[in-house]
Amino acid sequence: MGDRVLLLSEVARLYYVEDLTQAAIARRMGVSRSNVSRMLKEARKRGLVEIRVRSPFRMVDKLQNALKESLNLQDCLVLAHMEYDGGENEPSGYEYGIGALAAQYLQDNLAEGGTIGVGWSNAVYRVVTSKRWRPRKDVTVVQLMGSIGGTIPELNGVHIAAQLASALGAKVHYLHAPMVVADTGVRNGLLRDQHIRRTLEMARRADIMVVGIGAINRDSGQYRAGYLNDADLEYIRGNGVVGDVCGAYFSLGGEVLHLEMNDRTVALDPESVKGIPIRVGVSWGEKKVVPNIGAARAGLINVLITDEETASGMLRFLEREERV
Repeated sequence: MGDRVLLLSEVARLYYVEDLTQAAIARRMGVSRSNVSRMLKEARKRGLVEIRVRSPFRMVDKLQNALKESLNLQDCLVLAHMEYDGGENEPSGYEYGIGALAAQYLQDNLAEGGTIGVGWSNAVYRVVTSKRWRPRKDVTVVQLMGSIGGTIPELNGVHIAAQLASALGAKVHYLHAPMVVADTGVRNGLLRDQHIRRTLEMARRADIMVVGIGAINRDSGQYRAGYLNDADLEYIRGNGVVGDVCGAYFSLGGEVLHLEMNDRTVALDPESVKGIPIRVGVSWGEKKVVPNIGAARAGLINVLITDEETASGMLRFLEREERV
């Protein structure tokens, strides 16, 4: 072993093991700081230093592959069970993990100059407020479904779109309208507005989108935001609906169902949603097992990001279907 290798090894040990600064190493070795920097690079190049970064997120490959095959998904990410204490005022466990995982997936698949469509829900809020975003050159954020504010941050579509645009350093197109209005005439009037038309046209040209998958119950974003009431939920379920994506209702079998409130909804239409190349649905929890399956079958999403427990529940449901 030559003297040069021994020198490089010692410099690397002082830096990576003893945690000395490059300046401190330079003083100890009687060389310049820039020389220490070059030696550290050379040590890595020669293989004297191996750097491993261990991600806190583990995927469950078996579940991912099974759901991709069973539901004809383009991609599926299943987060393994994890314990995470996010600290005060921060999400913990799956909320943190899935939000961060989805943010990374979206960034990896959003090219420079691309357009990302964004819905609103608790799940989308966790994605957008993840601290794993970084600026991307010349990208555009566009709101997919109406929402003009409110006191619940995760249900405020304008606020969510603005946060995502800020994190990416992107331009943003807002859909300045409620999601559900009083009657068809009001909706038709809003759709004649040039700004709303322009936003919806931009949404149709999105390269990738991120949405939540809604269940038809009191936990749904539309119910919590006041767009639906108990009678509406009963009517929707009575028509065989198991969930919604951007206000598009679907059955377990994957049929997109047209209901009365669709004529009062200001959002990107289902066929245009299905025209977006990468359609990421972020959804977890026992109550989302059936909606997740229906959304995938309907083609309203082609990428699912969820957790191990939900994915296992989906596969058990699909296996029971096969036995019937």
